[in-house]
Amino acid sequence: MKKGVVLIISIFLIALALLGILKGNLKTQTSNPEVVVSSGPEEKRITIVAVGTLLYNMPIVWGAYNGSSYDFRPIFEDVKKEIEGADFAIADLEATINPKKKLSGYPRYNSPIEILDGIKYAGFDVLNLANNHIMDNGLEGLLYTRKAIEDYGMIPLGAGDKGQEKHVILEKNGIRIGLLSYTYGTNGIPAPDGTVNFIDKEKIKKDIEEIRKDCDFLIVYLHTGTEYVRNIEPYQYELFRWVADLGADAVLGNHPHVYRDSEIYETGGRKVFINYSLGNFISNQNDKYTDIGLMVRLTVLKRNSVTKIEKAEVIPVYRLRYREGGKTVYKVVFCSRIDDYKIPESQKSYVLEVYNDILKKNDFSGQF
Repeated sequence: MKKGVVLIISIFLIALALLGILKGNLKTQTSNPEVVVSSGPEEKRITIVAVGTLLYNMPIVWGAYNGSSYDFRPIFEDVKKEIEGADFAIADLEATINPKKKLSGYPRYNSPIEILDGIKYAGFDVLNLANNHIMDNGLEGLLYTRKAIEDYGMIPLGAGDKGQEKHVILEKNGIRIGLLSYTYGTNGIPAPDGTVNFIDKEKIKKDIEEIRKDCDFLIVYLHTGTEYVRNIEPYQYELFRWVADLGADAVLGNHPHVYRDSEIYETGGRKVFINYSLGNFISNQNDKYTDIGLMVRLTVLKRNSVTKIEKAEVIPVYRLRYREGGKTVYKVVFCSRIDDYKIPESQKSYVLEVYNDILKKNDFSGQF
């Protein structure tokens, strides 16, 4: 075969091959149009830790004095990791700060400003002031306390000067958390109008309607209940559930100084976490159960436009108190780790008995 013929045939075969490849590519492109793969619902989460009352009786103040200043940070060393590990941590502060007056404990608390250093060190973000001791040093004490909290980089809730915001809105991971707080009273000490949030159904209803427009998840604190009584009063059931019906996603109680049970309350297609008293977090009170309180940890899930509780945990804590170096030492510890501490066996038995009872009555796993 002549070279010219061979060359023509070769070129023809190459052309056919190229045409086949081109057709294959065209077929692939036309038979597989661009496919948009859905990534599923967008999910965001945050964790919230809430604890009971911080009550700085004078023995706690004396125990924190080192000869020249006060150091309250060791109180929280053993629970600090859990508190600061949350996206937001909240506590009820039943104390006021007024450096113009003498330090005092019950019945009118005036604490050293260093308590805020310890509270900040523990990892708390918000301090509730709508409680019965907020007027212990009058309006001056309230305003100084609120300002000091802000100076320490924390947020006051529920009380302030007239015109100052009493609610709080927090935001993280695209989730907006609203906080409201109310107290039954201020121990008979008058509070100027507009300075303290009192439990008033008309006001609560109005506040919830307004704040729900600006938040995805709402927590309401109610400072009420008979002191040192663990039974939940009928009016508490009615009030707390009524607040949930209005739109709260969690309702938390303080004031009794002892823990009370929690529940999951279903209303309007929602599951609301309710605790009727978180008890004390730190205090020098001696009545039974005043030394054991609750830490509540809520995992909040936002899936697209719907926000709800994904998980609720009730964690019992114990106020450890012992003598060392000629003074009394106070620590908040987890009941689950009580065997790690050198205390009398009878004391350990009491803590473990209460701990197991709390877990049995407050296990909400699988309920959301």
